Amino acid sequence: MEGKELKQKRESLGLTQTELAEILGVKMNTVYRWESGILDVPKSIELAMETVERNHKKSKST
Repeated sequence: MEGKELKQKRESLGLTQTELAEILGVKMNTVYRWESGILDVPKSIELAMETVERNHKKSKST
């Protein structure tokens, strides 16, 4: 996953960088660096985003 895709997913979920960072257990600066392409998005974060998306959709539907 590239940073642009992570940003699109985060925005489609209506989350700020700070909110996503809290969910993922990282600092907001790390999310910024991933989205900006300064750091590569780790595979573990790709997998975690799948869970975030599923859980976020469930919480919106209830």
